[in-house]
Order: sequence, then structure tokens, then C-alpha cells
Amino acid sequence: MDDGILNAYVEYLLVDPAYHKQMIGRTLVDMVKQKYQGYLRVILLAYKTERTFYENCGFEEDEASCPMLILNL
Repeated sequence: MDDGILNAYVEYLLVDPAYHKQMIGRTLVDMVKQKYQGYLRVILLAYKTERTFYENCGFEEDEASCPMLILNL
């Protein structure tokens, strides 16, 4: 999702665990980065367990913000 100018939001990037370690996730991230290369921000919501993967793809934690949600179960 994007605002058409400055910000792109990637909420989920999911790869079936049976296909991990095959560069599928990295390829998808590279495609997102290519599509939004002219944007000021590409914002990604990631689980902490996947933090290293996204850091290796060039993302970094924004110390000024934190994800927040309301979970309606």
C-alpha cells in the first residue's frame, strides 16, 4: 500500500517455510524496494523473529516510532 508520493507500507511478506533459504523472500523484498525506490520511506511491519532478515535486506529499526495495534479477537 502506498500514498502515491512519499510512503509505501509493506505489512506482510510471507514465504511458506518449505521454501525458505531459496532467495524467494529476498527477491520479493528487492522487488518492493525497486518499485518504491523514488519514495521517501518504505515502511515495513515485521515480526521480531524476522528482524535480522530485513536488516540484511537494508531495513533498519526506526527508534522514533513503534508499531501499535488493536487486536480484536
